[in-house]
Formats: sequence, C-alpha cells, structure tokens
Amino acid sequence: MRFSFFTALSAVASLGHALPSKLQTRDVSTSELNQFDFWVQYAAATYYIENYDAQVGDKISCSKGNCPEVEKTGATVFYDFSNTTITDTAGFIAVDHTNAAVVLAFRGSYSVRNWISDVTFIHTIPGLCDGCLAELGFWSSWALIRDDIIKELKDAVSQNPDYELVVVGHSLGAAVATLAAADLRGKGYPSAKLYAYASPRVANAVLAKYITAQGNNYRFTHTNDPVPKLPLLSMGYVHVSPEYWITSPNNATVSTSDIKVIEGDISFDGNTGTGLPLLTDFDAHGWYFVPVDAGKGPGLPFKRGLI
Repeated sequence: MRFSFFTALSAVASLGHALPSKLQTRDVSTSELNQFDFWVQYAAATYYIENYDAQVGDKISCSKGNCPEVEKTGATVFYDFSNTTITDTAGFIAVDHTNAAVVLAFRGSYSVRNWISDVTFIHTIPGLCDGCLAELGFWSSWALIRDDIIKELKDAVSQNPDYELVVVGHSLGAAVATLAAADLRGKGYPSAKLYAYASPRVANAVLAKYITAQGNNYRFTHTNDPVPKLPLLSMGYVHVSPEYWITSPNNATVSTSDIKVIEGDISFDGNTGTGLPLLTDFDAHGWYFVPVDAGKGPGLPFKRGLI
C-alpha cells in the first residue's frame, strides 16, 4: 500500500504559491541539539509493542538500542493505548522523573488502519479556531482517543504538578501529536511542548498559523524525506512553523550546523524545496537523530496480532 501510494503521488506536482519565509542562518545551540536528540527517543520507543501494550509502571525500553537516553531516565508507562479505535492510534503516557516531564507519545504508521488515516486527505473542522481545517485522518486519530487521554493526563499531572507536558511523535505520530498539542493547549496545558519528527502537513493556513502562534513547536524534517511534503500544497495544506531542517545524511551524527531553522508555513528553503515526494527518497524518513522506527513489527497488520 505504501509503495502504490507514493508512486502515484510522485507524478503529481506540488502546487501552491510560496508565502514569505525566512531561512535562519544561525546554528542551533548544543543544548538545543541535545534536547532534539533526546525527545526523538520517546518517539522511537512508541514503535515497540512492549511500550504501547504495557503494564502501568513498566519501564520504557528499546530492544534495538535506539532510545538509550530515555532508558537511562528510568521513565515508566503511566497509560498505554492501541488497537481500540478504527484508526489504531497507539502510544503511551510516560512519567520521566529525571527530566520532570509527563510525556505523551504517539506511534507512527504500522497497521493498515494507520495507513488509511495517512491517506484520508479530506479537510474536517476540528473546532480549534474560526476557519481552522485539519486533515480528517489525523484529526480522527486524535479525536477518537482524546477523552481517555485527557482523563489520564489529568491524573498524571495531578500526581506530578510541577512537571512539564511534552508531546512527541514521528511520521503519523507526529501529525497526531501536532493536533493533540494544539488541542491540549486550549484545555489546561497552554505550555505543552511539541516535538514532531517527519510530520506530514496537518492543517490549512488558518490552523497552521493558530498552532504556530501557540509557540513551543519543534517540527523536524530531514533532507528530502517525502512524508513532510504530503498532503500536497495544492490540496490546501501547509505546515506549522518553524521547520528544523536536518541536512546531514542518513546514519550520520547530527551537529549543530546540520540543522537550519526556517520560518513560514510554506517555504522552499528546506525540505519542500528538495523536489517531489518520491518513494526512492523514503530512506530519509527513518533517520531522525536515531533510526526512529527500528522497533516496528513485521508486516502490515490490520490490527495487532494479525498479519
């Protein structure tokens, strides 16, 4: 399914008029880089069934070694979710005492139901602001689990009142994380931080500007990764700003000078300017500081346990 999807879209031009953008020539700081490298490891951990189908109190772990810094913190699962909705939204809430954080982490695409959410390129009204439109599959992935997540977050935060809320995800998980963070900021968590790695476009211009204005958004792209180029600009979707464009190649250690900070909901200075979303570029999608989706299970199941 993934192959036919990207092959078809590769032949379609990404239309749209560029809005004013600005390429920031400054390097990110070492402390920023360390944060970026750390939080992606929570996104990596979501691909392991041991973490999104866990027992309360289980320690977050990655058997393939791609979340070592998270493992060092001893972070534990407070709530896990998967396989309960038509979208198969999966992930966990974790409590990280080392970093004084409650972490809401969403898994990227794994099941057939996830891929259906990925390609539902229809706008819906999320009710976040006047004129706001979101991608139906991504918004549904959040909306179907929102009540349960908010209930569990309330408990996690009440037990750790001085902890910050961090929302993370990779790929589909980043799209869901973006909309979840935007929603949660209006529901009692105004300072929630978002770390979105390889997110597709999730919003029309009005919603993108609304989320951008909330602040605390860290959205990452990598070289010519095709996923952040979707849905196409011609479909009425744009990105949350700013973009942190990683220019180092796959499997390379990222330095501060390898990340360019780009402002604007449409900009051709970063990932969007590297060409059409091609299947041949998909290798760039899996490497964001670490091999993020290395913990993903085999095959393309409709639901967990069925191939």
